[in-house]
Amino acid sequence: MALCCVGLAVNWHFMGKNREVLRKQEQAQKALEEKENGEKGPGTTNPDPANPDGDPDTPPVPLPEPVAEEQIVELRTKDTIFAFTTHGGGIKYAEFIEQFAVGEKEKKVRLNRFGRPVGSLTSGTNKYLDIVYTHEEEKKTDRRVSFLGKTKAGLYVRKIWTLVDEDQKGASYRLKLDLEFENNSDSKVELKELGLFTGSAAPLWKGEWGRHITLFYRKDGDYKKRRVVSFKKGKKGPYEKDAGNLSFAGVSNQFFAIIVTPEKPYDAWIWGDREAIQLPEVAGGGEAEAIRLGMSLKDETLATGGDKEAFAFELYLGPKRNLMLRQTGEGRGDVMNYGWLGMISWFLNWILNVLYSNIFGPMLESWGWGFAIVALTIMIRGAMWPLQNKSTRAMKRMSKLQPEMKELKEKYADDPQRMNQEMMKMYREYGINPLGGCLPLVVQIPIFFGFYTMLMYAVELRQKPFLWVEDLSQPDTIFHLPFELPFLGSGVNLLPIVMAGTMVLQMSLTPKTGDKMQRRLFMMMPVIFFFFCYNFASALALYWTTSNIFAIVQMLITRRLPEPALKKKKAGQKGFFQRMQERAEGAQKAQKERRAGGGAGGAPPKKPKKRPPRTGG
Repeated sequence: MALCCVGLAVNWHFMGKNREVLRKQEQAQKALEEKENGEKGPGTTNPDPANPDGDPDTPPVPLPEPVAEEQIVELRTKDTIFAFTTHGGGIKYAEFIEQFAVGEKEKKVRLNRFGRPVGSLTSGTNKYLDIVYTHEEEKKTDRRVSFLGKTKAGLYVRKIWTLVDEDQKGASYRLKLDLEFENNSDSKVELKELGLFTGSAAPLWKGEWGRHITLFYRKDGDYKKRRVVSFKKGKKGPYEKDAGNLSFAGVSNQFFAIIVTPEKPYDAWIWGDREAIQLPEVAGGGEAEAIRLGMSLKDETLATGGDKEAFAFELYLGPKRNLMLRQTGEGRGDVMNYGWLGMISWFLNWILNVLYSNIFGPMLESWGWGFAIVALTIMIRGAMWPLQNKSTRAMKRMSKLQPEMKELKEKYADDPQRMNQEMMKMYREYGINPLGGCLPLVVQIPIFFGFYTMLMYAVELRQKPFLWVEDLSQPDTIFHLPFELPFLGSGVNLLPIVMAGTMVLQMSLTPKTGDKMQRRLFMMMPVIFFFFCYNFASALALYWTTSNIFAIVQMLITRRLPEPALKKKKAGQKGFFQRMQERAEGAQKAQKERRAGGGAGGAPPKKPKKRPPRTGG
């Protein structure tokens, strides 16, 4: 009891000091407002921060500049510097110690560098409470920082930021926010009319796609998102949605995300909007689109006379690492934006991390990720070896049928339908599937796009070198031309050129078939994939180049094997097409019998079975 009394006394002492500071700030701000009102003339007043828009028919009067100078307070982890500001009492930015700007080794990546402080209070869509907070220096530790602020009406706000325990997953990027309110105003306060600014996300560099800039939230267990490209400039207003039972909300760019998670889900609404920003020269310069998001507070009412209420949130400001996000909270893995091939992308990312962490990382350090990609590619191709080998042998057998197929084309040149029937008959006789050569490619396409999506968001590959490649998450540009090429730009990227060359060599070793569509498809593939991979992450071109080299080696080995014999099937042996034709004929026959059953001479229809009466028991 004695300790509790002492604690209360100490707390009251410091609260008195803080209130005295706030009182002085309020007096200074009031004097400044009176001065500005005198200059503007009678009847002109500054708007209340809780209602900054004022009359909708007149432009809002700008708020006065804060009387107190901005003070920056930092909390550090081994990977992140969280910079807090007294102008809003939130996170002004999060700076990552080991992440640098694109093409730079001096400028570090900062998250939320263009927006309001994360954790700022809002009073509606794009409306902010511009409260100047006092840093409670006596409460600061290496893992905790506290701010105290007050609205003009008399609502006291305290924000306590605390780093999470170091043994938690992703602890370097996580912290807690305890948000406390005390109503000393003359009227009650509806907290649901206030909100929390969750942050803004902007491109890391000029070449980053707009589709990567996303707001997201989890509503009633379902993940929702909206990209910045969905906000049409000058045509669509802010995004306002009922978020239902809100689990978390946030914003993200290609590699980093801000996630705000309430301690317990509650009914809320969210708002989002685009914002035009100017990228710095280090990021390529020019105008870009950022996205920002706010979420409402819980539906609680504060009565007058010092009524209090407290909320707790957890925040994540860090890289979008698939495995780590899934371990930090339910549903956070969806932030990766893998799409409809998400399971393939997730699995490939997991294998890639296992290969690096357990094998190549300890051995090769900086080049470890490149060798992990090569090893993963060999594993995928090795698993597909039997399918590829079977396809190659089928194509060789088809190539031996070229003389017979040529005769059929000459014989039935005037009857294409009969020619196709005879060709299918020949395929059945020899047990050949004409589409067998395309099967490995069909299987590879989902893997390719899964790999493509995984590499698009693989922050693990950022700034990781391999051979001549300086950054596996960027194109491997070796020099720039004095002019730009259509669809390619001015950069000369070596790895996509190597990839296209190995693909052409692979196609030249592939046995020729009589199917013109297959041949045209094979000829177009090097061109398609060249343009597809040219300005993408060099890791994708590395994957496809390794896959091509593996296929070339496989074909050279297959060439040394005995040639497959071209034999007609035995009388009792049925091929794929014959089995399919027999099933179709059987289905047609059964259908005719069912139709004939209802006519003359057919079997009478079955009588329905009688059921015993229901007793109601």
